[in-house]
Amino acid sequence: MQAITITLDGREVSGYLGMTILELAKESGVEIPTLCHDNHLTPTGACRVCLVENEQNGALLASCVTPIASEMVINTHSPRVTESRKTIVKLMLTSHPDSCLVCDKGNRCQLRQIASDLGIGLVELQRIPRMTSTEEVNPFLERDLSKCILCAKCIRACQELVVEGAIDYFQRGFTTIPATLDNLPLENSECTFCGTCVALCPTGALMEKDRTYGGTTKSTTETTCPFCGCGCSICLEVKDSKVVRVIPGKEDPVNHGTLCVRGSYGCDFVNSPDRLTKPLVKRNDTFEEVSWQEALEQVAAGFKRVKDEQGSGSLAVLGSSKCTNEDNYVLQRFARTVLGTNNIDNGGRLYNSASRVGLRSSLGFSGTTNYLSDMEQSEVILVIGADPNSSAPAVGYAIKRAVKQRGVKLLLIDPRQTGLSLFAHLWLRPEIGTDAALLNGLAKVIIDEGLLDEEFVARRTDNFEAFKESLRSYTLEYVEKITGVTGQEILALARLYAKASQAAIVYGTGITQHTTGTDSVGALANLALLTGNIGRKGGGIYALQRENNGQGACDMGTLPKFLPGYQSVADAQARGRFEKCWGASLPAEAGLTTLEIMEQAEKEKIKGMYIMGENPVLSFPNSRLVTEILTSLDFLVVQDMFLTATARLANVVLPAASFAEKEGTFTNFEGRISKVRKAIEPLGESLPDWEIIVRLADKMGYPLPFSSLRDVTSEIEKLVPSYEDYTDSEKQDELAYGETGRTYDRQFLKGFARFSPIEYVPQVGQRKSDYPFTLLTGTTLYHFGTGNRSSRACRLRKFSPQSFVEICESDARKLAVTDGEEVKVVSAVGEVTTMVKISDTLRKGMLFMPFSFPETPVNALFDIVLNPETKEPSLKACSVRIEKIPVPLGERL
Repeated sequence: MQAITITLDGREVSGYLGMTILELAKESGVEIPTLCHDNHLTPTGACRVCLVENEQNGALLASCVTPIASEMVINTHSPRVTESRKTIVKLMLTSHPDSCLVCDKGNRCQLRQIASDLGIGLVELQRIPRMTSTEEVNPFLERDLSKCILCAKCIRACQELVVEGAIDYFQRGFTTIPATLDNLPLENSECTFCGTCVALCPTGALMEKDRTYGGTTKSTTETTCPFCGCGCSICLEVKDSKVVRVIPGKEDPVNHGTLCVRGSYGCDFVNSPDRLTKPLVKRNDTFEEVSWQEALEQVAAGFKRVKDEQGSGSLAVLGSSKCTNEDNYVLQRFARTVLGTNNIDNGGRLYNSASRVGLRSSLGFSGTTNYLSDMEQSEVILVIGADPNSSAPAVGYAIKRAVKQRGVKLLLIDPRQTGLSLFAHLWLRPEIGTDAALLNGLAKVIIDEGLLDEEFVARRTDNFEAFKESLRSYTLEYVEKITGVTGQEILALARLYAKASQAAIVYGTGITQHTTGTDSVGALANLALLTGNIGRKGGGIYALQRENNGQGACDMGTLPKFLPGYQSVADAQARGRFEKCWGASLPAEAGLTTLEIMEQAEKEKIKGMYIMGENPVLSFPNSRLVTEILTSLDFLVVQDMFLTATARLANVVLPAASFAEKEGTFTNFEGRISKVRKAIEPLGESLPDWEIIVRLADKMGYPLPFSSLRDVTSEIEKLVPSYEDYTDSEKQDELAYGETGRTYDRQFLKGFARFSPIEYVPQVGQRKSDYPFTLLTGTTLYHFGTGNRSSRACRLRKFSPQSFVEICESDARKLAVTDGEEVKVVSAVGEVTTMVKISDTLRKGMLFMPFSFPETPVNALFDIVLNPETKEPSLKACSVRIEKIPVPLGERL
């Protein structure tokens, strides 16, 4: 890269071609004030506060948009520069209200800070007040555009980072403001209330609404978001031992200064009055608060009794894809060394086991193959079975940026219209559950037309001929008949994907949560291998994780067949390493998965269970049956932040600390390991999960050697492959699964990838006459998971207070139901009552319901039907009918 040397404030400094004066000054430790600049946004020079003087010609230059040139002589604080900056700031202040003492921006106002630094007090210029009024009814943010300085940070963030385009400049001249189309309230626009604009606004023009605290905080802790699998960096601002504000982490490689509505406004569950603060013991069907000593003694006695009477195999443990790596590691060691069982699994079983098995069998690797940043370098992105706008917003932002800013072609396969549909170059809408047939059809086209990467296939893969032979029957006519997608659309998509030099695949629970999920994952891997898009920057496969530590919980060994690091429990050599370190004999037989545990509990073979951070009553299929099974256990212990539907069934409930109250790490869907940092003390007597487990082990007479979290991380670094030195921040980039980490160097390139012949198997459904609708489940942007946390985030709850079922207009007319009407959704195993929401995103015969409302457990509609290979339950689609609820006679009158 060409070096360029300039003189900056009397000393020579060097930069590179294309670097701006502002960038070089920052790199050189020279401060230049600015109001409109942000490292994540395209420079515009809107505020002009960053003026500098070129002493060669006396020109005043906006440093944020002026590239350096050889032999420039720049003065950043000459008298002309200082005077010009003062004039510019004074002109801004003439239309800025004198309300600093009551403005909630307080000392965070960058305009007032720069004015103070320049020595500006009373402004002698004639005041030109900006009169604006916008009525907002949303609970997230409010606008006071009388304080707007037209820096356009909010506009650029919305259009460049989040790519929503909800706001732009409105009107002209002195009346210009950033606003929605026709200056409508934000809730009537495309705004998703991600909060990015609020975080970037340099003044009080954009502020949080319904905020806990309005002033400036002194304590800020950078940590990792506890919601989806993206692993975004967030900063928690603390006042009086409470989290009062959340803003994006500035330099995070995942979210690039953005957040979603959950990350910005959903973390106030930490301060919820529903939090458990003391251990609870059930006596005479009523919970009583007890001391930790009494609670742990009861738990220890209960587990000892079951173990002594029924054996270790009668005990089971559920880890959590929401808890930290360290919590899960200590839990699985407790299960195997103290309880003596491999009956341990985690909530990720419900959505990621198809990925783990399908990718490992094909690629020798069980997760996402590339960094998220690679995706923006692709030529083509294929998204199938995922709605990242809702389930993984940072991924949705990256896809939209790639399409809008780099002209990447988005190929979308989804029976339902999502937020990405408008960005799609080609959108296929197959029949639900026919993904494997469609993917086989695409593979056959690629082979038949000679579009495969023959060199890659020959040198880096095996089993190609068997795979090719397995595709013989998947003609365009056959695939069209199964999927409902026309042959021309199949041809077009196959050609676009195969001809791209860099093509990425993104998939989610729309693939994995079917009983044929493993087959579909394998079929996706086949596509990537055919075109050489494994081990290639800009290519790869992105397996989205639904929860914040779905990847890490599995890495840490909360799995019935694997010790930490996916080392088989049946492998005597691997088992011996752990036995030597742990000083205990480990069970060699694979344990039971989540739903197998329930099945055996129903048969009275599982008698005791320890559940950490999971809520199976609301997350497992057939909630009525799961409730009966858990109620029938001899001994149930639940460890959680809240008295969940599952916790209400327990004999003992242990209060756990939230993510904001403990240290640890999460591993995101890329495999990137991010730190969780303690911002406040645990509420009441709650404790970090790992510490509770250590105390319990001690009570059971099997002390674990962990007196601090550092003891836990040291053992993980010693025993878990790819987590060596994972707490060393300087080595974090090498520890992610991306191009410098596990995928390319340590896993895939060591051996051959294997093509997997996949046979399409039709999914069995209910009789159409009884249950004529296919119900799809998924995420909603304004809630998360089972709603255990998001339903206790007051602003999320206020904006989206109740569950709903989406239905297309023609089906609504046929059923004579109206928008907002309450109806029953009935399946063969259960029913729920919810509100009708008429939508244009669905085809005839399809319904959609989010699963994040505790009072309306959508899982109650699903029977327990498992993927035969991974034991992952089907939770994506089922057959239902809609029933009107009769209106009482009195109300009709």
